[in-house]
Order: sequence, then structure tokens, then C-alpha cells
Amino acid sequence: MATQPAPQNLDPAALLQAAPEEEFALIELRLDWPPDLDIYPERMQLWLRCFVITADPLGWIPDRGDAWTAVTVEDDVLEVDLYLTVPAVRAAMEEHDGDMAAAIGRYAGTVMSAALEREDELIAGDYPRRAARGETPRLLTDLDGDHGAFARPSIQARRSWSAVGLGALTDLVQHAFGTVDLDRSNVLLDPVEPVSETCPACQGQQFGYPSSLEEAKESLCGPHKAAAKILNTERIARARHSNPAGWRAVDKAVMRINKLPEPTFAPQPPRVVGATPARNDPCFCGSGKKYKRCHGA
Repeated sequence: MATQPAPQNLDPAALLQAAPEEEFALIELRLDWPPDLDIYPERMQLWLRCFVITADPLGWIPDRGDAWTAVTVEDDVLEVDLYLTVPAVRAAMEEHDGDMAAAIGRYAGTVMSAALEREDELIAGDYPRRAARGETPRLLTDLDGDHGAFARPSIQARRSWSAVGLGALTDLVQHAFGTVDLDRSNVLLDPVEPVSETCPACQGQQFGYPSSLEEAKESLCGPHKAAAKILNTERIARARHSNPAGWRAVDKAVMRINKLPEPTFAPQPPRVVGATPARNDPCFCGSGKKYKRCHGA
């Protein structure tokens, strides 16, 4: 997609007003709270990233709502990503007399408070799967609670509108289906002989995965092109095996964003605890089979 021209000062409210229509795009907002506020969990650093998205790429799922979270634990950092739709933010601003800080803070404060209270549960690693199945409350459950100083962050925009990438898609899929284990770390291909002066991999270049590696494919030498294909196949196979329904959802959402023909199946999230599909219902995994002939067999 063509990114929208940004206001010179990247004013968040102006960016929201200029949101692209009929496209899947997002902006990242930087949220800051008072410096004397205790936002430090006992065991890890807590990072909250906030994104506003024009439309939901998983919109085929009924009752999706308009706000979602994803949790990532890496090294000593507990990262919680918050996604809000443009209509949700605009509606919240109307409720708060145009005050964007209060509108965003209602969601961000809820997430921050919950993440601090539930640090041990989040870093244990099983939260996304359990939340998707209804076995533990979502981080946004207490949306109407009083979250004190968290309710009014200062807000800055990091950049203008840009296309929804694979990272955001896997976050949105995590909220609905649990984690899809897609390795998105940078790629450094092993040296080969003979060395090609025109091959960026031969020159020691690293590639972001998957977009940068895909873009560089045609400039790779033969051995590195083959190595990149093997690596891509292995990563996708691992992701598919980790969460079949979630990976099908990623695939369908990618097609939807790029306006390409979508797979006919429409993967549905896991049934919440206590809600078992009828035997003749379509299976929740998106296989297209009846539940009795798939996961209910």
C-alpha cells in the first residue's frame, strides 16, 4: 500500500483523522506515564506497545471485538502489544470529549494494570493458549475499572500509517488462536564457495525475515538461493505444526491484506472451555471437515 502523507509534527489526533480507508494499515503510538509511576514488575521489564489499525484482518471471525492483545517473553523483557481499531479509538474519543489520552488510556491502563498484577502467569508462557480457550481472563477484561495514573498517558506517534506486516498478523492471530511459533529472527546464511561479488549473502548481509529475505531472493547466488528456500520451508513447517488453525488464519489474513484470492476455509478460534462443538458443526481448526470427522473423532 502507499503510506499516507503524515502531518509534519506526527500529531496522533491528526494521523487518526487521516487514516486510510479501504486498506489495512496501522500506526504505532508511544505511550508515556508520569516518571514517578511504579511500572516495574518484580522479575522482568514491562514494555507496552500500542497500535491503531484501520481494519481487522481476521474479520471473518464473529464477535471479534475491536481491541486485542498479544504477549511476548524474550530474555528479560515482557512485551505486551495492544491493538485498537480506528473506529474504537474514535468512539472512545467521543465519550471523552475528544481527549485522545483518556480514550487510549482506558485500554492501555487496563492492560498495564493487568500485566503488573499477573506477571508470573504471563512469563510462564502458556497465557496465549489458555486465554484463547477461555481458561484465564483476558488482559482487557477489567476495561471499566479504575486504573489510576495509568489512565492518562502522554501520546506520541512514532511514524505515519504503514502496511500491516507479518508481526502484527501473528499478534492478532495469537489473541484468537494462541501462539503461532514462527521464527522471525534475522537470517545470516552460511558462507558458500565460490563467493559471488553480486550476492548480498556472500558479502555477509543479514536479512529480516520474511520480507527482506524474499526481496533479496533474485539477487542471491544459486547455493544461497537454495539455502534460503530450505530455511523458509523449515520455519513455515515449524509454525504450521505449532498451531495448525492459527497458521491457516495467518495464511487467510495475508491473502486478505494483499487482496488476493483467500482460502475457502475460515479457521475459527478454539472453543471456550465448556463449549463443545456439535458433532456436525464445522471443525474449529478450519479443515473444512465436520467436527466428528476431525478433532472430535
